[in-house]
Parts: sequence; C-alpha cells; structure tokens
Amino acid sequence: MIENKNTRVYMKSLLKTAFSFLVGGICVLSACDDSDDNAISGFTLDTEIVTLDATGGTEVVKVASGTKWIAKVDQPWLQIMPANGIGATECKIVVDTTLSHDMRQATITFMPEGVAAKKVEVNQQGYNKSIGISVKEVEVPNMGKYGKRFFDVSVVSNVDFDINITTDAVKKDWVEKPKYQLNLDQGARPRTTKLRFNWKMNTNPEERIAMVSFDAKEGQVESAVLKVIQEAAPEITDTRSGDSLALIIIQEKINTMVQWDTSEKMEYWRNVVLWEKKDKEVKENPTMLGRVRSVGYSMMSTKEELPEEVAKLTYVETLSFGSNTNTMLLYDLSLGTSVCELKHLKHLTVYAYGITKLPDEFKKLGATLETLDLSSNNFTSIPTILNQENFPKLTSLSFSGMRRYGAYTSLKTETRKEPGLMIDVSSAAFKNLLKWENLKSLNLSYNLLYGKLPSNFYAFDTPIRKYTNEDIDDPARGDTLKTARDVLVGNVFRVLPNATRVSMNLNFITGEIPDWVKYHPNLSKWNPFTLFFTQDIGYDKSGNLPGFTNEPANLDYYYELYPLNKPKLTEE
Repeated sequence: MIENKNTRVYMKSLLKTAFSFLVGGICVLSACDDSDDNAISGFTLDTEIVTLDATGGTEVVKVASGTKWIAKVDQPWLQIMPANGIGATECKIVVDTTLSHDMRQATITFMPEGVAAKKVEVNQQGYNKSIGISVKEVEVPNMGKYGKRFFDVSVVSNVDFDINITTDAVKKDWVEKPKYQLNLDQGARPRTTKLRFNWKMNTNPEERIAMVSFDAKEGQVESAVLKVIQEAAPEITDTRSGDSLALIIIQEKINTMVQWDTSEKMEYWRNVVLWEKKDKEVKENPTMLGRVRSVGYSMMSTKEELPEEVAKLTYVETLSFGSNTNTMLLYDLSLGTSVCELKHLKHLTVYAYGITKLPDEFKKLGATLETLDLSSNNFTSIPTILNQENFPKLTSLSFSGMRRYGAYTSLKTETRKEPGLMIDVSSAAFKNLLKWENLKSLNLSYNLLYGKLPSNFYAFDTPIRKYTNEDIDDPARGDTLKTARDVLVGNVFRVLPNATRVSMNLNFITGEIPDWVKYHPNLSKWNPFTLFFTQDIGYDKSGNLPGFTNEPANLDYYYELYPLNKPKLTEE
C-alpha cells in the first residue's frame, strides 16, 4: 500500500513538470510569431537611384521597415506598387515610355511612422534623335510587270526627314521618290513609316546603282542610307537576233495576250514581217536582209508609254499597237520617245492605247512618216505638232474615236472628266488641219466636234487660197476640174485639195455645209452621206441638235459639175 501511494505521488510530480514544459514551449512559439517585424528596426532602402532608358519598364526597390510606411510619387509617368506596407517588401517602380528627347526625373518619397522619410531618385533617359531603316541594300531585276515593280522599306524615326536619291545611271529618275507623311504625334518616341519605292525597268546592258539617303530636315542626325542595285538588261545588238530579243521584251513589257512561239523562226511569228532579198531597199542596203520590217501588237494591258526597246527595231517600216485594256482610266499617258528614234518608219498605228499626248520629239519622224493612225485614244486637243510643216510626207491621218465614255446626250451639260476631243470646228486648231494640202485621207469621225464648219480662211497667217485657173488646168488633174471651172475659180477655197477621203460623221457639228465641202472635186469618193453628213444624236455645246441645215438629198448637182466622177453602170 505504501508503494502504491509513492507511485501516485511520483506520477503527479511528473505531470506537473511536463505541463510546465508545455506552457513554456507555447510561450516561446508565441513570442516567435512576430519575429520578422520585431527584428527590423528603423527604415532602409536597398537603393536610392534608379535609371531607365527611354522605353521605360520596371525596376525593383527593396524596403525594410519596422513600422508602417507609405510612398508618394511627384510625377504622373511612374507608379510605385505597393505604395504602403510594413516589414520587408519588394516594391515595383513602373515607368512609362518617354515622349521627349531630354532626360526626365522624378522622386519617390517613402514616409515610415516615427522615422525620417527617405527618397528614391528616378532618372529616365530621353530618346536620341535618330533615323533607322529596315534594310540596308535591295536588289531588283531589270524588268517586271506593271504594278509589281516596287520594294518596301520601313523607316523608324523620331525626326522628320527628306529622301534624296543619287545614281550613277544615265537616267536619274529610275528609282521614284515616294510621297509620304511622317506622323510624329508621339513626340520623341520613334515611329515606323512604311514607304514604297517604285522602280523603272533597265534597258541598258549594265548594272546600275542608286543611293537613297534619309536625311533629317533639322539638326545633326546621322542619315540612313539604302543601296539599290538593279541588274543589267540583256544586250540588244543591232542584228537580226537583237531584233528578236527586242520584240520579245516589248511583248513582255506591254503584257500582250497574243504570245509568240519563240522556238519557231522569227519569220513565222504572227504579225511579224522581215525584209527579204527581193525588196528594193535590201538591194540598196544588204544589212536590212532578215531584219524586222513590220510588226503589230494587240490585246495588251499596260499603263505605260511604248517600251524603250521599240527604238532597237532599226529598220522597222510599219509599226502597230492596238487594243489596250481600261483605256478610259488613263488620264496622263504619253506615247513616249522610243518610237521617235526609228529612222525608217513610214506607217505608225497606235490605236486604243490610251495616250493623251505626243512628245516634242515626235517631230523627228517627219522625214519618213506617211500614215499615222491615233484613233480611239484619249486626246482632248489636236497636238500642235501635227501639221504639214513637221510632216511633209504624211498623206493619211486618222484622229477619230476620241471618246472616253460610251454615251453623250448633251455636250452642254457634260461634266465628266476629260470626256474626249471636244473642240469647236471654227477654232484655229481645227482649221490648221484643213491647211494640210498633202493629206489624201483625214479621219475625224466619232469625236465630240461641235460648232459650224469654217467657210472663210482669209484670217490665217498663211491663208488658204481659192481655186485658180492654174489649178483647173493642172495636168495632174486631167479633165476632172474643167467642167467645174466657173464654180470653183475665185469662189471656192482650196481646202484639202488632194483628199480622196474626209470623214467627220458622228460628231455634233451644226450649221451649213460650206462650199469647200459641197463642191470638193473628190466629194463623191468621201461617201459623204455616211461618213460626213450624218451627225450624232443629242445636243451640242449650245443646246442645238447636231446636223447640217442644207444637206442635199443626193449628189445630182455634184455630178453635173463633175460628170467624170459619176458612177457608170457596167454589164456583168
């Protein structure tokens, strides 16, 4: 019994001791709960200066504080997160991209409880003035399809700039300066501008180089320079093989639908005629044998002047281009100067191509050109260079179909852009055509001519004269005019005296048919009721209905004057 009692006493003592240790441990643990905060005394920052570049970004500052603190910034372009705390804290400093070239500065003020405030200085560099480009060198081929001849360059800049192009080539403008507008609405922050440079085809058998310099308009800023290299063109020699190469390149450049089979000999190509041994010209100049004499292109799609390779067809005599697409959309297209270099050209047709003007160099063809067809183009006036002085050998001129649009109901109310050849037939430009004595054919049909045909030609510097007895007795005329001597001599102006065809139908001409038409020696050959007297339906510039007021019912009066011109019935 005594032993059991001692055991119980011992166990109670042991439990008391264990309880004391447990309570002590809990107290120790409780004391350690706030050890981090209680261990930090005062207030510290791991840095006092932060520096960022112009693009901005994030930096971290470590804060250690034994008391609560808050932070404030003095500029709107940065933030501090978090902006308050206690103990050990990592704060993020977030800085926006600058819009300035200059450095800017801000201050973050940390204010802990019961401790002196501390500051962090934030410095951000400004953008340097600069011009940069996405590529330093570009290579382009010698030729390409229209609308595909370009390269793009991205320019990164925070200053306005000019584009200056220098080249070692003979033709200085083969790289075209783009139109652009630089948007600097973000201040000094660099902006990217995408520029498209168009280039022209190279016809020389030599590589050419252009240096494109992007130069700041103001200040000392390093320029960005782009090197453009264009490959050499195939060399076109003054030979038969050179002719074939020129024909193929022209075909490619104007994008014709009709293609030649180049595996065949050139003499079998469609619409190509070569000089032959039997030709008189070849006997006089044997180097012409086998060279291109005539070529015609049709069904093309181009917005450019005739290719420069046309000038390489040294001995071409007849040249034709016709039926371009979307000609009504072309408002400023020149024939180009390449055709003007052809010293043997006699017959030129540029039909429905879309041209609006002729170059001054076109006069160079005056020594050889005999027929010219410029029908169905977009001329709005008669080129002043088209006259007998410049083209003394020209006998046939077709300047018809100059209508941009399909239908015209009234010239008085017509407001569409450049509708066509809308000129008064009493104007000097029109009268100048009538002075062309050598013309045998003049086609002015289906234009927008209006007004009254001139009946008096005395006002010219070199006026058109009236018929004389010498004209009637000219042996070249035979007896044709003698029967009309009394009507012609001293009464009728000698207008287009050699013309066997004059057509002005389907215009908007009004008034009377003048005597120079009514009594023209070749009127019956003009097919006048179809190709002259018949005018369009609608209203002219004055609101009048087109048509002649004295149109004859037939040509009986004419055949009385010119009985030799009267058709004769023949027995079959």
